[in-house]
Amino acid sequence: MSGKWTLKYGLAAMLVAVIVIAAVLVVNPLSYLAPSQKPSFLVMLTDPPTVPANTTVLNLNYSKIMLYVHYTNGTSEWLNFSVSGTVDLLKLENMSETIASTQIPINSTVEKIQFTITSVDATINGTVYAVTPLSSTIVMSVANSKVNETFSGVLVDFNPTLVMIQAAESNGTLVDYFVLVPSATATIVTSLNRAQIKVGTIVELGQNDREKLVHVVQSFSQNLTITSASLSVKGNITTLNVTLKNNGDINFTICGLTLHGDFNVTPEIPTRMGERTVLGTIPFRVNGTSLVPILGVDSASLVTSALILEPGKNVTLTFTGVLEFNKIYTFKRRRGSIAPMIIAVIPIVVTPIVGATYTLRLMNEGFQTLKVNATS
Repeated sequence: MSGKWTLKYGLAAMLVAVIVIAAVLVVNPLSYLAPSQKPSFLVMLTDPPTVPANTTVLNLNYSKIMLYVHYTNGTSEWLNFSVSGTVDLLKLENMSETIASTQIPINSTVEKIQFTITSVDATINGTVYAVTPLSSTIVMSVANSKVNETFSGVLVDFNPTLVMIQAAESNGTLVDYFVLVPSATATIVTSLNRAQIKVGTIVELGQNDREKLVHVVQSFSQNLTITSASLSVKGNITTLNVTLKNNGDINFTICGLTLHGDFNVTPEIPTRMGERTVLGTIPFRVNGTSLVPILGVDSASLVTSALILEPGKNVTLTFTGVLEFNKIYTFKRRRGSIAPMIIAVIPIVVTPIVGATYTLRLMNEGFQTLKVNATS
């Protein structure tokens, strides 16, 4: 009798075990695999930045990495990584650094990647400066997005431009003000090694991956284009119109653009070091269909929102107004004078030079440019 009961409970225990294992596999179909067999998927960052001379460190603090994954069963989700960290972007030229690691089933599609920039700082001539990103949330479509190997990842080519503007805060304090203007693309890469699973690992970027990134930039540049632009000046009023078109089959995210060239700067009052105000780049944030110039500490605090441009659609972004920021000047007292040093906060008006040629650079996904002449 006891043997029958033992056999009966033994079969029941086996049945329960089978049910438990099946439930685990439904919840996590990868759990039965050995570590070497699991389809590891990495998030890696590479970066050739454009920075001012004598920049030795460009630290980017990131958090909230998310992947939009489409699975083979037809479901989709934003896969959220509760990670954060810091990378020195200047150390990643022709190198890649692992910033997250997960597991994604084979034949899934990683359609988008998003991460948050929590803060940025730069060391220039030995001084550490706080940097304001043009956009704190970076969203990119992923090229070659199918996961077809057990060990692969997404490589983000983060190619920012660090812009310096000398201005004064509302209380009159002089600051060298820095804006980080991002441009980024992303693609699935393979031929990785197991050592790269560890977050923080830096390896040299292979030639194949370099060529793949170049191809992705060229492809995105053809899909998201600046079709036309106009730049005009009347007195102190500058008007900029930029028309974009999405020729591709995916949404593109646009956070801003920059205008590069030589500008009239008035008044041209020399500083105590004998220098004059030089402004070669004006960054603009996108807020709906408006362009918001970032020309000082106060304007950088304005809340703006990126633009999503759907396939086949076009949009015209506009700015009309005075390009202006505050600058502090100090004048030494004359020798023998008891008068204190004179400090003046002077509004500086910036206008394009009529007849000059300027370069527009669209930032965020890809890196599109267009030449435009300034008219009166």
